[in-house]
Amino acid sequence: MRVMKKGLKMLRRVEKKEFKFSEFIKLRSLFTSSYVPFWLWFAGTGAGIFLIYALFSALPLNYKIGLIITLEIFICILSVGLFRFYPQFLTGKYLALFATILLSTALMGRIFTALPQIPDVFIPFAFSSILFSLFFNLPLSIFSLSMLSILFAVFSGEPELLPVWFCGGMAGAYGASLIHHRTDITRVGLWVGFVNLFSVAGIAFIKDFSLPQFASLGLWGLGSGIFSSVLINVTLPYFETYFGITTDIRLVELADLNHPLLHRLSIEAPGTYHHTITVASLAIAAAEQVGANSLLARVGAYYHDVGKTTRPHFFFENTRVGGGNDYHSRVSPNLSSVIIISHVKDGIELARIFRLPQVVIDIIAQHHGTSLIAYFYRKALLDKKKKEPVSEADFRYPGPRPQTKEAAIVMLADSVEADFRFSSWKSPKGIRERVHKVIDNKLKDHQLDEADLSLRDLNLIEEAFTRVLTGLSHTRKRYPEEMLGNEKKKSGNQQYVGRKSSRTSP
Repeated sequence: MRVMKKGLKMLRRVEKKEFKFSEFIKLRSLFTSSYVPFWLWFAGTGAGIFLIYALFSALPLNYKIGLIITLEIFICILSVGLFRFYPQFLTGKYLALFATILLSTALMGRIFTALPQIPDVFIPFAFSSILFSLFFNLPLSIFSLSMLSILFAVFSGEPELLPVWFCGGMAGAYGASLIHHRTDITRVGLWVGFVNLFSVAGIAFIKDFSLPQFASLGLWGLGSGIFSSVLINVTLPYFETYFGITTDIRLVELADLNHPLLHRLSIEAPGTYHHTITVASLAIAAAEQVGANSLLARVGAYYHDVGKTTRPHFFFENTRVGGGNDYHSRVSPNLSSVIIISHVKDGIELARIFRLPQVVIDIIAQHHGTSLIAYFYRKALLDKKKKEPVSEADFRYPGPRPQTKEAAIVMLADSVEADFRFSSWKSPKGIRERVHKVIDNKLKDHQLDEADLSLRDLNLIEEAFTRVLTGLSHTRKRYPEEMLGNEKKKSGNQQYVGRKSSRTSP
C-alpha cells in the first residue's frame, strides 16, 4: 500500500510538472513571429486610446500615469481573453477591426466630453457594443463595453452615468442578435434609447434631479440610441467591405431570390436554378444538425453553380430529355470535362463582378473540391479511337477542398441532389442507401479531410439529407373527383363490353 501511495504521489507531481511545462510552452509561443500582429494591436490600441484622452488635455503627470496603468490592465486582460478563448480572432483583419471600433468610440466620447453643449450621456456606447456583437460575439462585446464605460466614468468625473452607459450598451449587445435586416438596426437603436431613458430616470431619483434636468438628460439619452443606429447604418457597409467580414445582414440580403445574379440563373439555366433551391433545402437541414451557419450554407448553395449561366446547355439538368440537344456528343470527353470544370472559375468571376462576399466565393470555389468527373473519365477510357493514355488528373476539379463546415455541407448536398435526380430509388430505404453511398465516396476520395466535420457530424448530415429527400419524393392520394372519374370510366367500359358480348352471343 505504501509503495502504491508513493507511486501515486510521484505520478501527480509529474502531471503537475507536465501541465506547468505545457503552459510555459504556450506562453513562449506568444513571443514568436506569428503573433507580431497581436503585439502590434496590443501596443497600438493602448497608445491610441491614451493619446485620445491625454494629448489635447492639460492633465497632471500623475493622472496620465494612472491612465496608462489602467489602460494597460484593461488591454492585457482583453488580450489574454482573446488568446485563451477566441484564437480565431487573432488575425490581422479581426484585430484591425477590433482596434478601429474601440478607437472610434473613444474618439467620439472624447469629442463629446470636450463639448459643453452636449451632455456626456449622449456618448454612443451602443455603437461599439452592437458592432462587436455583429462582427465578433456577445462576451467580447460585454467586456469591451465594460472597459470603455469604466474608463469614461473615470475620465469624465461623472461616475453616476456609468449605469446609463452600461445598460444602454448591453441593450444594444443583446439586440444585435435580432438584427437580420438593416431596418432592424433602427429598431434596436430605439430600444437602446428607451433603456437609456429609464436608466436616467433611476439616476434622477437617486441623485434627486430636478424635472428639467431629468427631461434634458432623458432626451439626450434617447437620442444617443437613435444616433448609434444611424452611425451603424452608415459605417456597417464600409466595415464589411474594407475588412472583408460578412455579417448575417449581408447574407440575408444575398438570400433574396430576386438578386440579379439569381434572376439571371433562373432565366438562362432554369434546371440549375431549381437544382440550387433543392441543394439549399438540404444544406439548411444539415447545417442546423451539426451547428454550422445555416444562413451561410443556404446562401452558398444558392450561388454555388452560378457559373453554369455561361454555358448552360452543357449541363444535364438544363437539357431536354429526347430533345436532341446533347452537346457533349459533339465534343471529346476531354473537352467536355474542361467545359464542366470551367463553371467553377466562371462562377468565381461572376461572384466578383457582382461583389459577393469572400465567404460565398470560397464556397463556389470549394464546392467540388478535387472531385473526379467520373462520367467523362469512364467515357474517355472506353473511347477506342483515342490512342493516348488517359490521365485522371485531367478529369478532376482544381480545388481547393472544402475548408469549412458550410462548404463541405454544400458539396455533399450538391452531390446527393444530383444522385437523387437521376436515381430510380425513391423509397426511404433506397434514399438512405444512396445518400450513405454518396457521402462515403466523398470521404474515401479525401474530399472532407480539410473540413471540420467528425464522423458523428456526417451521420447527422446523412439523416438530415434522407429526411428532406424522403419528403421530396412523397406520393399523394387521388382526389375524390379523380376516383369518381375513374369509376365512371370503369363502368362505361363494362357497359361497352356487355353490349359487345350481347351482340356476339348466339
